[in-house]
Amino acid sequence: MTPQQPDPGARTRFVINLVGAVGLVFGVLPIVRYLLDLSLFEFTVAPYAWLRLEGAARFLPPGMVLVVCIVVAYLLEQRLSRD
Repeated sequence: MTPQQPDPGARTRFVINLVGAVGLVFGVLPIVRYLLDLSLFEFTVAPYAWLRLEGAARFLPPGMVLVVCIVVAYLLEQRLSRD
């Protein structure tokens, strides 16, 4: 009886899910927090607080995080489907 080898795509799938979670927590939730002014999501804007951005400029950092996470997840998904 041989030990079962883990699925080679399992590690990549985990990384894709992790990138998605980062995009959700630090991309989508800060935008929701800014739009609805919810104090519940205050922890999500902590990485951007030092920038002291006001107005529409405060949407730029979470927007960039969201776009980068989407692109990275897409590229990893394409690599996974190729293998």
